[in-house]
Order: sequence, then C-alpha cells, then structure tokens
Amino acid sequence: MAIDLYLVWAVRSRRDVALAVLVSVAANVAGVLTAESLASVDTWVSAGLHAVFPLTLWRMHRPWVTAETAVPVELVTVDPAPAIAPPAPAETLPDRWPDTDLWQDFNEGVPDTDPVTPPSAADVRTVIAELGGQVTGAQLAAHYGVSDRTGRRYLSLASEAA
Repeated sequence: MAIDLYLVWAVRSRRDVALAVLVSVAANVAGVLTAESLASVDTWVSAGLHAVFPLTLWRMHRPWVTAETAVPVELVTVDPAPAIAPPAPAETLPDRWPDTDLWQDFNEGVPDTDPVTPPSAADVRTVIAELGGQVTGAQLAAHYGVSDRTGRRYLSLASEAA
C-alpha cells in the first residue's frame, strides 16, 4: 500500500514519477512471481496484468500534458436568486431508533395475525369434486387465492392421498 501511495504522490506532485512507476510495477510483478510457479503461463499473464495498474495510473494522471490551445473564459453576470426558506418538517421523528413497534413482528411469543393453514387432502378432494372433477393447479390456486405453484402442490397432495 505504501508503494501505491508513493506512486499517487509522485504522479500528483510531478516528482520521481518514473521511479515511482518502476518501483510499483516491480513490486506488483515480484509479488506475483514469488507466489506462483515460474514455469506456469498463468503466472506470467498474472504478472503482466498486475503491471497494468501502475502504468494506467501514470497514463491517466499525467499533469504535464496540457491542451494545445487555451479556451478564453467569459465572465457572465447573473441576477442573484431569491432566498429559499428551509422546508417545514412534514412529520415528527421518533425520539429513538428503531421504534419499539419495528421489532414486534420478530417477537417469538406473538402469533401471526393471519396464519395460513394449508387445506387437508380431503378438503382439496372436496373442492375438486365441486369444481367438476377435472381441475388444474391454476384452478385450485384461483379457488384458494394462492399462487399457481401452491395450487399444483394442493393438487398433488389430493392425488397422493387418494
């Protein structure tokens, strides 16, 4: 990290740039070469990729490269904008966060307000008989007000128990 910070300092201050880039490239490549087998192609590809960061940083932040021509700056006078009043608070915030009611759903002793109990196989067979005998999971889902997947589960539950 110290070498990378040295590289950033050198590029921004325009001092020791070549040395900082070379040290950073050498450190990054040496780190890869010491960690892996030198006979592996992956090692050399990885070493090349680790050399890209310092070179890219140097290339992106070359402060000595300037535009060929300077663009003239024109000053424009602007009327001052009217003062803007801060908005009034829309609601009062609680004294502490999180509110105590935020955690009420996670209390183990409190039962759900609307527990859903799946129907029994006998109930599903009764509904199938009421709907005409040949039903699909989608029809059962529409009847019970559940998803199509749950309707298919109810249909397989009725056919397994039969």
